[in-house]
Amino acid sequence: MRSLLLLCWQICLFKKGPQDVPAVTSLLWLVLIPALVLNIFSVNLSNSAYESINSTLAVLTYSGSLAVLTALLLQMLGYRQRVIQTLIAMFGSGIILTLVSLPVIFMLRGNMDAPGIWGTLLLALEIWHLFILAHILRHALSISLLLGLMMSFGYLLLGVQIAALFLNQVS
Repeated sequence: MRSLLLLCWQICLFKKGPQDVPAVTSLLWLVLIPALVLNIFSVNLSNSAYESINSTLAVLTYSGSLAVLTALLLQMLGYRQRVIQTLIAMFGSGIILTLVSLPVIFMLRGNMDAPGIWGTLLLALEIWHLFILAHILRHALSISLLLGLMMSFGYLLLGVQIAALFLNQVS
């Protein structure tokens, strides 16, 4: 597990890519489950006004959409053999970023009216996440970094739409 986290960290630093990840289904599950748990925890930590079930549904829906969309893109472009590696890289780097973000989210909790440096840091982490996802998509789909960045921005917009669907139901 330690070597897998180190590999994911190297992906986050743009030193490795999805092509360096072993295409092992059990590794996908080893990364996917903690990624989902950490994402649900971070969403619940960021705003306790959200109902737990709504945040859980939002995370599960977004993660499922991300996985299906990525798998479809890879399949359509003839890179079906890269699906497992790409998903491991995506969810594994997500674990790293969530772990890095948790202290920032904790500091922001209750200070959303004046986020200050913590809000700026969280924004920087989100931009870093966009570039990591672009890096992964670039290698997985054999496309340019610019196109990968545009696609990662599309994934972000998908996440915002899903969050709005589930998390704005708070009364």
